[in-house]
Amino acid sequence: MGVEMGFSIGKTVLKIFATVMGFTILFVMLYPVLFIIIQSITPEKGIILTSLTQVFEYGVTFENYLRAFQDPLFYSALVNSAVISFLTIVISIVVITPAAYSFSRFKFFGRDTLLYVYLILSQVGGGFGIIAVIALFMFLVILNSWGIPIFNMWVLPFIYASGAVPFQTWLIKTYFDNLPKELDEAAFMDGASWSQIVFKIVLPASRSAMVIITLFSFMGAWGEFFVANLLRVQTLGAYIFQTAIGPRGEQAPSLFASLALIYAIPVILVYIFAQRYIGEAYRMGAVKG
Repeated sequence: MGVEMGFSIGKTVLKIFATVMGFTILFVMLYPVLFIIIQSITPEKGIILTSLTQVFEYGVTFENYLRAFQDPLFYSALVNSAVISFLTIVISIVVITPAAYSFSRFKFFGRDTLLYVYLILSQVGGGFGIIAVIALFMFLVILNSWGIPIFNMWVLPFIYASGAVPFQTWLIKTYFDNLPKELDEAAFMDGASWSQIVFKIVLPASRSAMVIITLFSFMGAWGEFFVANLLRVQTLGAYIFQTAIGPRGEQAPSLFASLALIYAIPVILVYIFAQRYIGEAYRMGAVKG
């Protein structure tokens, strides 16, 4: 009896400790977000908050959000980012789906070597990534010297999609490996072409994989600003950089915080929508830890 009571008390203490630790970790993770929210509703007087309690000292205002939506350049940048993200998603799906299907279903010369090259390109970052950006810029400058216009928004979707191909091809290939080959064989016996099998049979059966492509492509295109700024394309990320801390030099911390929150909302909504599909993709093997 005493042993059971001691075990019950120990279990209760462990639950309380785990709960306290959970809330502590949650608070630590959400504290920066809360800080940005408070900063965004602080009057814009060059004030950078150092404590959340300062909100009672400076008051609350939504002027920063109104200021953002009253700027025509904001709407232009928002539309540019939306168009670029949409085109990146379309190009990624059109390119990655057949590539992943080919790697999953066919055996051809250099297949394994190419897959390993994809794996290396998708995993190596840091200095290699910086070198890649420099090489990309030099290549675009050469194209520009040949009379091919590269300083426009229509170039960015191809750059972003090409950067997503190695990593996402690996992901979707793993997903296709788990799809029954009988689907392909039945469609092929009925006279369907390979393109019809990929886009009319495999693609509808791979909704979760397509959502994964959409999620990663959107997040990559929406969140990138370095290359966009390099090519002088006014995306929302480049607009925020130039407005709050960039060449326009306003040095407006509260405006920057409000723009950052606006910037984050679409990514949060897309991620919330994709949650159930990410779980299904985990079960099917498209996303591996």
